[in-house]
Amino acid sequence: MRRYLSHIKRRLFPQNSAPVPKLSIIVVVYKMAEQADNTLYSLSRKYQRDIKKEDYEVIVVENASSEELGEQRALSHGKNFRYFYRNDDSVSPVPAINYAAAQAVGEHICVMIDGARMVTPGMIKQTLSATRLSDFAVISVPGYHLGNKVQQEAMEEGYDADMEAELLASVDWKKNGYNLFEIACFSSTSKRGYFLSGGESNCITVSRRLWDELDGYDAGFTSVGGGLSNLDFYKRACEYPQAELINIAAEGSFHQFHGGVTTGQATEKRLAALDIHFAEYESLRGQAFRPPKVPALVFGSFSAQSLIFAPYSVDTYWEIKRYNHEKLESE
Repeated sequence: MRRYLSHIKRRLFPQNSAPVPKLSIIVVVYKMAEQADNTLYSLSRKYQRDIKKEDYEVIVVENASSEELGEQRALSHGKNFRYFYRNDDSVSPVPAINYAAAQAVGEHICVMIDGARMVTPGMIKQTLSATRLSDFAVISVPGYHLGNKVQQEAMEEGYDADMEAELLASVDWKKNGYNLFEIACFSSTSKRGYFLSGGESNCITVSRRLWDELDGYDAGFTSVGGGLSNLDFYKRACEYPQAELINIAAEGSFHQFHGGVTTGQATEKRLAALDIHFAEYESLRGQAFRPPKVPALVFGSFSAQSLIFAPYSVDTYWEIKRYNHEKLESE
């Protein structure tokens, strides 16, 4: 409640006359300078369509590392970008996310926990449109991996940042970001498709009111990479009593290879990290993690490229519906 009142105070008594943005986008960066630069470009007005810089702000929070993006590079993407550098001992992005949310002035908060995820050119416009549907909207942009298979598998076959750079150059994504659909596959937590809830969202937006009701991200997630903190926030948001999940199916969030905890390590190390993450979740919640199962409203105008994944999404929807029906009848 204190944070909500503080937000209202900032809205009613601004320190300057600048317009209050409708959306605050939080991007967490750690040891991914080149990938983060692509992500921030994809959030700039040079790339995003049919929006004004006054509509949104981008809050870049960089945790200290050996491969830093830096303030100058981050702020070069627009006057509506802000940059904060953090040099603390945490190996989790959760403190950075909650810190950024405290700085945010937007009516809605969008979290991109992984700064290596580029988005398509209509993401901000469609997200802003979806915020008008409900005060408790949980707005999710489906997640993809660049390449023809998820990167935790592709790297075992030699996929790396150099191969990815060639892949990106082949579709001229800066000219038309929807071409990213042509060189991508669904991420593991989005593989249920457009018409169902997923396992998480790497580009999730909620109102300031819902953010405060959920008390932001849970600081109890302290393991490397934040463990299941992002999945936990998505689940709690989707399962909030008045929440309505809205999938912006026409847009996408595309993961770039950068040696992440669950996408860029050899299988043995990755599975060991996942064991720690799931154990941490269970210790915090008192039960094993289960993805939310809530209805999803599909929102947005499709491009020809984004329709590539529509047939798969339809098939998956009916496959799961049939399975659930048959399971119910057998009981």
